Amino acid sequence: MKLIKIEAHGFKSFADPVTLHFDGGVTGIVGPNGSGKSNINDAIKWVLGEQSSKELRGDNMADVIFAGSKTTKSLDRAEVTLTFDNREGSSSHPSEIITISRVLERGKGANQYYINGELCRHKDIKAIAMETGIGKSSLAIISQGTVADIAESTDEQRRGIFEEAAGVSKYKFRKLDATRKLEKTTESLEKVDVLVAELEKQLVPLRKQADKAKEYLKKTEQLKDIEIAVLAHDIELYEGQYRQLTRELEGVEETKNDYTEKIEKVESKLNKSILQRDGLQKEISALMGKSKGINERLKDLEILANKENQRQELIARGEIKVSSAEQIQSLKKILEELGHKINYFIEEEKNTKQKSTDFNNQINELNNKVNELTIQINDKKHKKIKLETKLQIMVDQKESKSNLFKGTKTILENKSLFKGLHGIVGDLIKVNPEYVAAIETVLANATQHIVVENPEVAVKAVNFLKSNNSGRATFIPLKSIQPKSVRDDHMLVIQSHPGYVGIASELIDVEPKYEVLNKFLLGNIIVVEDIETANKVANILDKKYMVVTKDGDIIRVGGVIVGGSKERSQNIIGLDEQIKEIKNLIPGFNALIKSQEDNIQDLKTKRANLYQYNAEIQKDISIIIEKRVNAQNQFTEYKNQLSSLSTEKFELDSSISRNVENIEILESQFRSISADLRAKNEIFDSLNIEINGLNISKNDLEKNLRDLNSSFAKKIASQERAKIYFEQNKERLITHYKMTVENAKNDYRLSISIEEAREFVETTREEISSLGTVNIESIEQLLEVEERYNNFVTNREELYQAKETILNAIAEMDKIIITRLTTIVNDVNTEFDNVFRAMFGGGSARIDFVDPKNILESGISIEAQPPGKSIKNLKLFSGGEKSLIAISLLFGILKARPLPLCILDEVEAALDEANVVRFAEYLQALKEKTQFVVITHRHGTMSRMDNLFGATMQKRGVTSFFSLQLSEAKKMVDEFNEIND
Repeated sequence: MKLIKIEAHGFKSFADPVTLHFDGGVTGIVGPNGSGKSNINDAIKWVLGEQSSKELRGDNMADVIFAGSKTTKSLDRAEVTLTFDNREGSSSHPSEIITISRVLERGKGANQYYINGELCRHKDIKAIAMETGIGKSSLAIISQGTVADIAESTDEQRRGIFEEAAGVSKYKFRKLDATRKLEKTTESLEKVDVLVAELEKQLVPLRKQADKAKEYLKKTEQLKDIEIAVLAHDIELYEGQYRQLTRELEGVEETKNDYTEKIEKVESKLNKSILQRDGLQKEISALMGKSKGINERLKDLEILANKENQRQELIARGEIKVSSAEQIQSLKKILEELGHKINYFIEEEKNTKQKSTDFNNQINELNNKVNELTIQINDKKHKKIKLETKLQIMVDQKESKSNLFKGTKTILENKSLFKGLHGIVGDLIKVNPEYVAAIETVLANATQHIVVENPEVAVKAVNFLKSNNSGRATFIPLKSIQPKSVRDDHMLVIQSHPGYVGIASELIDVEPKYEVLNKFLLGNIIVVEDIETANKVANILDKKYMVVTKDGDIIRVGGVIVGGSKERSQNIIGLDEQIKEIKNLIPGFNALIKSQEDNIQDLKTKRANLYQYNAEIQKDISIIIEKRVNAQNQFTEYKNQLSSLSTEKFELDSSISRNVENIEILESQFRSISADLRAKNEIFDSLNIEINGLNISKNDLEKNLRDLNSSFAKKIASQERAKIYFEQNKERLITHYKMTVENAKNDYRLSISIEEAREFVETTREEISSLGTVNIESIEQLLEVEERYNNFVTNREELYQAKETILNAIAEMDKIIITRLTTIVNDVNTEFDNVFRAMFGGGSARIDFVDPKNILESGISIEAQPPGKSIKNLKLFSGGEKSLIAISLLFGILKARPLPLCILDEVEAALDEANVVRFAEYLQALKEKTQFVVITHRHGTMSRMDNLFGATMQKRGVTSFFSLQLSEAKKMVDEFNEIND
């Protein structure tokens, strides 16, 4: 299948539409470095399905779209189309002309593929490429790097070239597919085996349960007829009892009501009599109180009268004296002195109390200070406890690794088992607290990724987790990762932008050996001050990089914005720094608490002294008050004496006449009250007799009512029992047997006595109960499980057969691969020797399997003997010799297995001029069966091309092509060489 045309627009430097026509043979593409001539090679690889942006010399697939230059604006779409002549039928595709296209639009991400203008899948393109041999391979697209790889590769790595030449890729692909199917089949077989074993375990108890269920159903069916008849009989029996008791209770209820009515009448009359008696009792008590008071007053008056008479007699006899003026004057003098003394004590008491008030104010002030300091100390202690608790949580978290995922924790706990395990990302980096939020947000769970030396350590750790069912973990092999970065031109744009902080990897401290890890994780992450700056920077850089703020807001690649407020979770990053910071804070709190506690102690000592002084003052106040009160009492006493002396005579004169009058009045009142008391006591005795009679009648009635209530309660209980038994039997009949009482009476009759029927029901129920828990559904479940078991057994046999078929297919493909590899190695060995002789002007060369007994895995060695030299391994030759030997091998393969199309990208760059000529002439020898597109800047190659295209950049950054004559091509290259010199 021959390439007849390439069309490209928007791909890399092809800002303007590019069309190259090919007429077969050997076509050369020349141009100075940087002119974009090798982009033709990339365009062919891209349209044929290349998925790696690295292979296309870019950071991501969007880099293939023209990014713009100072003179030409960027494009949003890249498209490449290859047109092939399929008239020889190299491809099974029915068209004689086949066009293959690939389109990528900026921002959409997904590629679109077309065959003859119709949308298709990536695998459809790959199928045509594999079928015709024009796909991405070391033979169809050969670069200077391919030659170097062949020269420097190991025997095992070199094997891939021969597999492509032998055309075993599809068989290896099919074998890989078959192996995957075998793994799935084996996995399915294992699952089916487990299911069969599980079902076998289920069948044993299920069969027992089903047998028990069948026995249960048999006995319940036997029980049904007899029990329904017994239920119908008992329902009728208890219904009759209930109705009879209901009638009897109605008669008892009437009698109860009669007794209750009589009791109520007696109680009403009794209550009235009691109320009347109680009122009379109060009146009698009041009269007796009055009588007693009058009697006592009479006695007092008689005593006073007697004393007055005696005093009058003593005065008449001159045995006592009446108060004189001298006594009154003496008492007045004493009262004046006591007044002065009292005023002195009042003033002294006032002054002493003022001192006490001053001391109390000082004590209150000290109390306020103590309370204030106590609050401050408690606050400091509370904060200290919170810090100590937080510290303990962090220390426990660090020691127990409780904040780690299960898999990560398991690996770290068994670190000694894995040589080459460095630790988790969070422990290997040191972050300034100012940037912790940003770095935590960017890394997220990556802080728990485990860093290992190489992939082998990671594989060993993964297998360990699987075998111990210990969760999952992510591993970063240091030898497998590559540092990431921000392009230099992008850095120039943003590093002077306001709010720019730096690249995340530059804000991290790591040991030198972990610098590649640092740049792999954070080398292309930009840190800025705030979200506004982040938005501006992201727009400037076309949203090609993740931008994060110091607060942890993110603008991801493509423009997705994540941000807002969140609670800070305890992450791994900065945990050691936080522990250290808290440990440094705690001694300060302790010192401050100690200082304030000492201040409180000083204040308490001062307060105790004040309490003591105040207590002494209080004693003085008490003594002064006591003296003042004594003086006031003396003053009052003497004042009373003086008053008594003045009024005594007047009172004595008038008391005699008053007492006589009072005695006569009181004697009259006493006689009237005594008569009233006698009358009321007679009425009281009469009421007591009436009340006793009513109580006797009431007690008799209540006893009769109690007896009636007892009989009533018994009948109620019997009625309730009959009702319960009736409803229980009816409920069981309806619920358990789904039958009405009427149907049970009509359809079920006992053929045995009721006693025999009850005994049968009881016995059968016990037999059913002895069966224990019965699973009725087990009968149906047994059928289902047996059906599933039989299906899985059949499925297992089918899987065994499928596994055998796959194994046979793999064995057959292994035979084909061995046969084809053996044939290609033998054929290439012959052609390689011939090409080598032509290239070196003699000598010999050979290839062979390193391990002929294991062709499926064996590497392929190369030995060569240039003229006049000894046989050596390829790696022992000089650089130029290696390149020429590698080219000879490639030409030998192309002779043994010609390809329809081969792209050569400066493969002869390392050859001297003489060998360049041999190289170019040999291309002419191969062009009959293979179409060559050669990208070169060597004169010897250009001079032997059938067609030449020149690549140039007339507009900066934009490649254009034009057809060239040989002389023009030489002039172009010479000018370029002069510039470089």
